Amino acid sequence: MSKEKKKKKRFRLDIAIIIGLLAMLISFGTYMVNTTLEDVLEEEYGGPIVTHDYSSSSEK
Repeated sequence: MSKEKKKKKRFRLDIAIIIGLLAMLISFGTYMVNTTLEDVLEEEYGGPIVTHDYSSSSEK
């Protein structure tokens, strides 16, 4: 029994990194799902932005 070493409870850096990356991935995914491109561009530039124009394709 003297040869058995007690396991020390130590901080697992690899598990902490994986949990952190998973949390960032989940938060980024929810942001991308709940935010439209038009909202972001309007907030950034302060006015409505034309991201697509259907008028040229309907004139044919």
